[in-house]
Amino acid sequence: MPDGNERRSALSIWIKENRTKTMHLPSLRSLVTDDLAIDLGTSRTRVCARGRGVVVNEPTLLAYDLPSQEVVAVGLEALELEGRASGDIQIISPLQDGAVADSNLAGKLLECYVRKARDGRSKISRRVLIAVPADATDIEHYALRYAAQEAGVSSLHFVNKGYVALLGAGISLDDQHANLLVDIGAGTTTVAAMVHNHLIFSRTFRAGGNDLDAALIEMVRQNHGILVGPRTAERVKIELGCALPLEQETTTSVKGRSVSSGAPEMAFVNSIEIHEAIEPVIRRITNFLQESLESLPPEAAGDIYDRGIILAGGTSLLAGIDERLTRETRLATRLIETPQRAVIRGLGLLFEHPAVLRKALLRSEN
Repeated sequence: MPDGNERRSALSIWIKENRTKTMHLPSLRSLVTDDLAIDLGTSRTRVCARGRGVVVNEPTLLAYDLPSQEVVAVGLEALELEGRASGDIQIISPLQDGAVADSNLAGKLLECYVRKARDGRSKISRRVLIAVPADATDIEHYALRYAAQEAGVSSLHFVNKGYVALLGAGISLDDQHANLLVDIGAGTTTVAAMVHNHLIFSRTFRAGGNDLDAALIEMVRQNHGILVGPRTAERVKIELGCALPLEQETTTSVKGRSVSSGAPEMAFVNSIEIHEAIEPVIRRITNFLQESLESLPPEAAGDIYDRGIILAGGTSLLAGIDERLTRETRLATRLIETPQRAVIRGLGLLFEHPAVLRKALLRSEN
C-alpha cells in the first residue's frame, strides 16, 4: 500500500490535472443573464438588458410560410420580404392595436428577440419586464404570459406603459406637481399623468400611426386605383403627412399594383389628399386627449395648465402634431428627444431604482 506521502503526491497531481477543467465549469451566475425589459410595440419591439442598455430594436414582424407552417424570418429580415415575398409567405405582426393577436406567433417573435438579447450568454433570465397598456384586459395579460412562456421566459412582470413612458420622458420621481404625457405609438395612444411618483391617471386609446398608414393605403386605392403596401404608406406619411394643412401643396410618387389591370403602376399623390385622408384619425386622437384632460383631478389640471403636455411615441414625429395638440387644447406641447424610445428608457431606469421597480410592478408570473 502507498504510504501517506505517496497518497498526498498522487492527490496533488490529480488536482493539477483537473484544475483547468474545474475552472471552466459554468457557474450558476454564468447561466443566468441580467434582467431584461421589453417594449413590445405594435410596429417595433425594443429589448433592454440591465447594465447593457438597448440590445434589440427591430420591427414586430414575422414572415410565416403557409405550406410548412413555419416562421422563416423575424424582424428586419421579415420587413425586407414585405410586399416582395411569394403568396405562400405572409408577413404578420402578432400584435394588433397594442394587444397580442396571435400568442403562438408572438411567442416565436419574443423567443427570437430574447435569444438575441441574451447574446449567447445564457438560457435563463432572472426577471423580464414588459410594458402593458393601463386598460389591458385579463385575456391580454394571459396572451402575453403564454407568449412569454413559449419564448422560454419563466419570470414575467408587467409594468404600466404610461408610467414608464413618463420616467423615460425625464420626469423626476420627486416632482410635487402633476405632469401629463401623451404617447402616440403605432397601435395605441396613451395619456398618463403623475405626481410625486404616483400615477394619478392612465388611459389608452386603440389608435395610432398604423391607422394613419391604413387611411393612406385606402386613399391611394380610391383616388388612384393603385394598391400599395404599408411601407409605401409610411414613406408617404413621413414625407408629406401633417397634422395641419400645409400652406403649399407638394406631391410625391407612389408605386404599386393597378386595381383594374393588376400591372405595376405609378401615380402622384398630393399633400391635400394626404391630409384629408389622415384627418379623421388625428381628430379621434385629439378627441381622446380632450376627454382625458376633462377627467383629471382639479389640482392636477391646474398644474398641467402651467406646465403643458409632454409628447412621446413614434407617431409624435408626424409633422405638425405638437402644434395641432396646442391648438386643440390651448396647452403648450413639448416633444421630447427620441420620443419613440420613451418606454424602453423608462423600463431601463427601473433597474436603477429597485424600490421604484417593486412599486411599479402590476402583475407577475413566476
